[in-house]
Amino acid sequence: MGARPAFDFGGPFFTIAVKEGSSEIDHIDWNDDPNSWTWTIPLSDFEGAELCCPQLGRKIPIKPGQMFGGMMRLIGHRSAPITSGKRIVMTCFTDHWVLRQGDSWTH
Repeated sequence: MGARPAFDFGGPFFTIAVKEGSSEIDHIDWNDDPNSWTWTIPLSDFEGAELCCPQLGRKIPIKPGQMFGGMMRLIGHRSAPITSGKRIVMTCFTDHWVLRQGDSWTH
């Protein structure tokens, strides 16, 4: 890695966001590229805040030491309420505008 250490995720995304709290409103990540995956990685200990996917009829707990990947522009989702602790997660995704701009750089 040399003098400037960094995470090496092999290039599957271009954006990393660190977020505190949760989004309890159903939504789709419209800015994500429709052909890419979003990865969510919990960084803190908390209870509740399961990933809820109404389309799939699923509630998915994601805890530190785990990660979740999905095409979140295609799947409606929200977080269940946080019942204890502070929820901090890292979300890795590719914004569709970045890929569009990249196409113009090659011409």
